[in-house]
Parts: sequence; C-alpha cells; structure tokens
Amino acid sequence: MLKTPKAIKRDILNKFKSLLYNHDTIPPNWLLKDYWRLLTSQEKGNFNQAVTDLIQKGLIEKVHGRIPTLRLTDKGADLIC
Repeated sequence: MLKTPKAIKRDILNKFKSLLYNHDTIPPNWLLKDYWRLLTSQEKGNFNQAVTDLIQKGLIEKVHGRIPTLRLTDKGADLIC
C-alpha cells in the first residue's frame, strides 16, 4: 500500500515520540537505511512533501551536517507529548 504524506508524517512523529527522552534528532541510520530506502519513488516524493509540511508547521527542522537529519522542535515535542 502506498504511503501517503499523512502516513509518512505520522511515521516521523511516532519515531520522535519513541525517542523523545533520549534524542532530539532522528538517528540518520533509521531515516536513511530503515525508512527512506524502503520507499517507492512516488513515496519518496510524498516523504519530501511530508517533511516540508512538518517544517512549515514548525514541528521539525532540518539539521545539516555530514548526514542531514531531522530535529524535533519544542512545538513538535508539545504536540506529541
């Protein structure tokens, strides 16, 4: 079944929820190896849309570095708690 942007947003926020007390960023290995590589090309477009939506709503932000990842904002943490 095709993952919609809504389903991908839920996956991302649920991952943050499971890590809330240990990390403020999603582990790059999960994001790239366990999630991204399993998406179809259409789902990868949906992923990009989902991330953009979450950023625009102020729930997450991109962290640039050797391996880019996502960070939960205070607003995002308030939402999932």
